[in-house]
Amino acid sequence: MEIAVEREEENYLELRIQGEDHTLGNLIAGRLRSVKGVILATYYLPHPLKDELVIKIKTDGTISPREALNRAIEDVKVLGESFLDELEQV
Repeated sequence: MEIAVEREEENYLELRIQGEDHTLGNLIAGRLRSVKGVILATYYLPHPLKDELVIKIKTDGTISPREALNRAIEDVKVLGESFLDELEQV
């Protein structure tokens, strides 16, 4: 996985991630939408034959896009740990 900042402003962040597809894009964008202060969280694949995605994050100014991304990633980590804990109970 290789991550590059395509565009960054005070309330906007656009990342290009090499080697990933809808799986990561949907997971991160979905979690970002639940972070308070995020007004846009989306992703797209620039080309269907390349493993590459672009994530766009826009906030209302109460939180930075990078902080929102960090919170979303933490949520994903907690979700994964919870899933593993539940799986061990089965």
